[in-house]
Amino acid sequence: MNAVLTLRGITARRGGHDILRGIDLDIAPAETLGLIGASGAGKSTLARIVLGLDRPDGGQRHLAAAGVQAVFQDPQGSLDPTHSIARIVAEPLATRRVRRPERARRTLAALEAVGLPATLATQRPGSLSGGQRQRVAIARALIADPALLVADEPVSALDVSVQAQVLNLLRDARRERGLSMLFISHDLAAIRHLCQRVAVLHDGRIVECAPAETLFATPRHDATKALLTGRPLPADAALGR
Repeated sequence: MNAVLTLRGITARRGGHDILRGIDLDIAPAETLGLIGASGAGKSTLARIVLGLDRPDGGQRHLAAAGVQAVFQDPQGSLDPTHSIARIVAEPLATRRVRRPERARRTLAALEAVGLPATLATQRPGSLSGGQRQRVAIARALIADPALLVADEPVSALDVSVQAQVLNLLRDARRERGLSMLFISHDLAAIRHLCQRVAVLHDGRIVECAPAETLFATPRHDATKALLTGRPLPADAALGR
């Protein structure tokens, strides 16, 4: 498989404790890989390593193509409240020193691509709804034409009525742009809707990774079964079972 992202033997320690233990993962071009696991399993730590925000204590991370962007859980916290929407969306282009007329053109195109009117370009994040702010965050990520998008709980802070719209937006971005995605969520319905494969993170290890249909129909590991049924995992459940 010609992977966009390859992780081999990734380990991470925090405060003397092992957070990640020998993570091996690949994400193919135009694939959305779902990552699920209980709270504290290490999902956000792994996301930060994939983004290059944290360095692992061991192992290798390889991106086959330049460009990785992120969409986080809280859009309001990731958008500067003092900047206009146009300035926020265009930030990756400004960093690359793209000329102003081209930045303006691509910013309006990015807003249109995520279903936002051009009239919002002069507004500030505080005047937008939660769903609109998350669309702004997605537009900012996509304007950079990344090879990989890391979406860490991108709909959990949104109203149920808006969640499906944002999920469909991400799905369409993958199809139209050939975008690869690491999609992290506790929402199993969202995982099933969006992801081609699903990896299960338990106690710092990937204990199961399979096509989404297979994993939901015939989960093999006790941790996966516990997540799918909502039942607590037995304390003596063995890793790798």
